[in-house]
Formats: sequence, C-alpha cells, structure tokens
Amino acid sequence: MKNLNDTTASIATAISGGSAFVTFAQVYQPVVTLFVGLLGIVAGILASVYWAKKIKQLDGKG
Repeated sequence: MKNLNDTTASIATAISGGSAFVTFAQVYQPVVTLFVGLLGIVAGILASVYWAKKIKQLDGKG
C-alpha cells in the first residue's frame, strides 16, 4: 500500500507543479510579450542603421 500512496503523492505533486507553472506563465505573459516586442523594434532599428551604413560604403559615399 505504501507504493500506491507514494505514486499518488508524486502524481498530485506533478499536477500541482504544472498548475503553478501555467499560472505564472499566464501572469507574466503580457510583460514578456512587451519586452520581446521592444527587443524586436530595437533590433529592427539597428539593422536599418547597419544596412544604411553598408549601402553608403558600397556607393563610395561613406
């Protein structure tokens, strides 16, 4: 009977841990989305600046 109780406790712990993870993911999802969006905007701006400088170099203007 001990093995059955240990198995049941392990399953209950896994379900509880999974539920906690999902809850935290839902709570912090808007914050993570905001930072990822801002990171994408900054990366796009830096890429545009980089390509503008490279085009000037290729044209002989830079």
